[in-house]
Amino acid sequence: MTTTDQYHPTRRTAPSTVDESAQSATAHEVSASASRPTTPIVQGLALLDKDPRYDRRTGHAALLVDVCFLDGTKTTAKLELDPGRVQLLSMQLERAIALREAAGKEESE
Repeated sequence: MTTTDQYHPTRRTAPSTVDESAQSATAHEVSASASRPTTPIVQGLALLDKDPRYDRRTGHAALLVDVCFLDGTKTTAKLELDPGRVQLLSMQLERAIALREAAGKEESE
C-alpha cells in the first residue's frame, strides 16, 4: 500500500512503519518547510545611469534597473513601459520636480 506525499500529489511514498502518533509533527513540518525553496524578497529598485531604449514598433520604452533583495544581493532587470505608462511616468516626474523646487524655495525664505 502507498500513500500520497502531501507536497507532491503525484509522488507516492511507502507508509510509515513507525506509529505516527509517536512522531513529532513539529519536526516533520520544520524539515519539510526547510527543504522548500524560498522566494527572495525585493527591498527596492534603483534606476541605472543608462539611457532608456525606445521601440518604435511597439511604442514601448525600457529602463534598466537594479533589483535589490533583502539578503543584499541584486540583479539587473529591464522595466518595460507601454506608451500610457511612459506618459504617466513623465507627469509624475514633472510633479516630483515641481514639489522639490517649491520645497527649495520655502527653505531659502
